[in-house]
Amino acid sequence: SPHQVVLVDGVADAPTMRDVDDTAHDAVDAFVSGVLAGNPPHPSFVVTPPSGIVGQRLMLMGHSFFRPMAEQMPFHAVRSGVAGHTQTVEFSGGASGAPLALWNDAGHRANVQAVLDTGTVELFGMTYEPTSPTTEGYELWFDYALSKNPDTKFFIGLPWADFPSRYADAAAYANFWQSSHDGSWHDFIDVLRGLYPDVEIYCIPYGQAALELRTLFEAGNLPEISVLTGVAGDGLFRDNKGHGHEEEILYDTAELVWLNAIYGVELDEYAYDPDYITDIKAIAKSIMDAHDPNYNGPNR
Repeated sequence: SPHQVVLVDGVADAPTMRDVDDTAHDAVDAFVSGVLAGNPPHPSFVVTPPSGIVGQRLMLMGHSFFRPMAEQMPFHAVRSGVAGHTQTVEFSGGASGAPLALWNDAGHRANVQAVLDTGTVELFGMTYEPTSPTTEGYELWFDYALSKNPDTKFFIGLPWADFPSRYADAAAYANFWQSSHDGSWHDFIDVLRGLYPDVEIYCIPYGQAALELRTLFEAGNLPEISVLTGVAGDGLFRDNKGHGHEEEILYDTAELVWLNAIYGVELDEYAYDPDYITDIKAIAKSIMDAHDPNYNGPNR
């Protein structure tokens, strides 16, 4: 039977109506993604959409500086005319969201492997977490995914640096991230490419969104924000760790970087109005336009 029953501890009614920790939502997402992954459209029925962009089947996994962008990809894919985009998101907070940590956790590993086992995943996206700075975790996942679909492509997203208030100002914050990205980060991608010479591997510099927005804020040119860290609709970050606010300017800008990096959607032509005074589509476009093309994906 395709039907499933999910019981959530301590909840007697419909948990999706007030799901605080996303347990029920995650169960529904996993079920729907599993059905879609196991029932891909026959190639003869894949029609190129008006946008000219055909969606991919994605497996996305990471921590809380990765998940918000991942979860909004279906919205932007539909809105921008990408047809056939499907995805599964596996989340674990902080250091436990690193690829090696997710591999070493039996539950998370089983969840992701179940999706990869369908052999239909076309793009596998992971995050970076400095507590696991080696390629070990990535290699474990690459090997497994490629054993199920040798044509799998991969991207690794570099988030913004956490604890932003530790940096004296926007310039210091930007310098730390940019020097890491242009130096050791691209070197890291090169190492992986050397290990997997016939595999498409690219990176998404979505963390730069935080640098650009903080720079505008300190220059008095970000009218949406009045403090660096504060409540929704007020602060660029919502806490000292550096999380953004849901459906607010930091995440919304980073999502657009993802959309352009993965699908090459022309952001200045994207019929989407996020209702900010600040032109976040232009910011996201400038980030990707300035990104070294040698580290972009095939659609960019």
